[in-house]
Amino acid sequence: MDVNLSFYDENAAQLAEQYDSVDFESVHSSWRSHWPLSGSRVLDVGAGSGRDAQWFDSHGCKVVAIEPSAVFRQLGQKRTSAAIHWVDAQLPDLSTLDTLSHSFDLILVSAVWMHIPVSKRYQSLCSLVERLAERGRIVITLRHGAFGDGRTSYGVSLAELEQIAQRLELVVCHVEDTEDGLSRTGLTWQTVVLEKASNMQIKRK
Repeated sequence: MDVNLSFYDENAAQLAEQYDSVDFESVHSSWRSHWPLSGSRVLDVGAGSGRDAQWFDSHGCKVVAIEPSAVFRQLGQKRTSAAIHWVDAQLPDLSTLDTLSHSFDLILVSAVWMHIPVSKRYQSLCSLVERLAERGRIVITLRHGAFGDGRTSYGVSLAELEQIAQRLELVVCHVEDTEDGLSRTGLTWQTVVLEKASNMQIKRK
C-alpha cells in the first residue's frame, strides 16, 4: 500500500480532530470570492475528515467527496451529511466517477497536490478538467514545507502548476499566499484558482 495511505489509515482519528479544530471559513478565506453558490455541484478531492464537504453541503451544494484512505473515508461518512456522496478514488485515476452524469462547478484539491509525483501531475489535472463544468473552477492549495512524520511529498510551485494548466487551456484567475491554519512552524500555503481560458475570453467581451 502507498506509504501515505498507510499513514492516513493509521492516524485518521487524530488527524480528523486536528483538521476539524479549524473551520472552513478560516482555512479557505483566501478564495472567498470564489466560494460556490447554493445549488453548485462540488467535487472535494482528498476530502479527509469531511470538514469542507460538510460546509459545502450545509450551504446547499451537491457534493461528491473523494477519499482514498478507507479509514478516513469511513470516518468522514460518519461525521457528515448522508447527502454527501463518498467515493474511493485517487488522482490521477478518477474513473470511478465515470458513472456520474454531471460535471462539477467547483473542484477543490486541498492539501493534496504535494502528494502527487511530478510525473503524474499533468494526468491528474487532465482528469480534473475532464470533469469540470464549462464555467467551473478548480481550486488547488500548494503546501510549502516538508513533512516530518514519514509522509511522502514532492516539491510544488506556482510556475509548475501554471505550465501544466496552460497545456490544458486553463488560466490562473486568483493566487494568494497564506499562513498555516494550524500554526505549524515552517509551513505556508498558496491557493491557486484555475478556470478555462475560454471563460476569461467571454468576460473580456
